[in-house]
Amino acid sequence: MNFPASNPSRPRANHMYNETRRPAAQSGPRAHNGDSRRHMTDTYAWVIEQEFVKIDKSSRNTEQWIYEQRIRFPEGPVRRDIEERVRRRMWEDMVKQYEFEAEKWMRREEEQRRAAEERQRQKAKLAHEEMKRREAQFRQREAEKRKAEEERQRIQVGLREQKRLKAEKAIIDAWKRYEHAWSTLVTSSGPFAFSDIPWPVVSPPTKPEDITAVNLSAFLLSPSHSPTQTAKERIKSAQLRWHPDRFQRILAKVKESDKADVEEAAGLVSRYLNDLMRRH
Repeated sequence: MNFPASNPSRPRANHMYNETRRPAAQSGPRAHNGDSRRHMTDTYAWVIEQEFVKIDKSSRNTEQWIYEQRIRFPEGPVRRDIEERVRRRMWEDMVKQYEFEAEKWMRREEEQRRAAEERQRQKAKLAHEEMKRREAQFRQREAEKRKAEEERQRIQVGLREQKRLKAEKAIIDAWKRYEHAWSTLVTSSGPFAFSDIPWPVVSPPTKPEDITAVNLSAFLLSPSHSPTQTAKERIKSAQLRWHPDRFQRILAKVKESDKADVEEAAGLVSRYLNDLMRRH
C-alpha cells in the first residue's frame, strides 16, 4: 500500500493516539531484541485495532487516518505489518460493503419484481372488471331490447285484438240492421231508394260496384253471428231472399231513379251467392 506524502500542515487528531492506554514494554536484562520487536508489533496492532474501532464509531475518513499512521510509525517491519493489517482490514471492509450493497440491490430487485407483479395483477384485475362491466352492459342492453320487443308485440296483439273486436262488433251490428231491414222491407210499401235496400255487406254501398264477392262472403259467413247455422244454411237462406223472381216484388217498390242500380246490384248478389254455394 502506498501512503500519501507527508503533510505537516494537516492536523493531527489527539484522540487517535492515547499514550496512557498503550501497554508498557518489558525492561531488564531478560528482554532481548526479538521479544521486544514482537511485543512492539503486538502493541502497535492493538493500537491499530483500537483506532479502527474509533474510526468505525466516528466515521472518519480513511485517508486521514492512514496519513496520521504514517506520521506515527516510521519505515520498517512494524510499519509493513501495520500496512498488511490495514490492507486486510480494508479488504474485509470492502467485501462487507460489497455484500451489503449486493444484498441491498437484491432487496431492491425483489421489491421491484413484486411491484411489477402487483401492477400486473392490478392490470389483470382491472381488465377482468372491465370485461365483466361490458358483459353486464351487453346483457342489460339485450334485456332492454327483449323487453321493448315484448312490449311492442304486446301492443300489436292488443291493437289486433281491439281491431278484431271492433270488426266483430261492426259485423254484429250490421247483421242486426240487415235482418231488421229485411223484416220491414217486406211489409213496407216504399218507395225505396238504393240506400234503403239491406245489402249483404258490412258497410252500406252507394253504388253496385261497392258490392263484391269478398265483402259479401265476409259478411254472410262471419262467425260473429248466426252461430246455430252452418255456412251452407246461411247461403241457402240468402238465395231465397235474393232470388231474381222473388226480388221482383221488392224492385217494384224502388224509385224509378234508383231502379236500374238496384236491379244491377241485386243481380250481382244473386250470382255471388250461387258461386258461393258451389264452393260449399
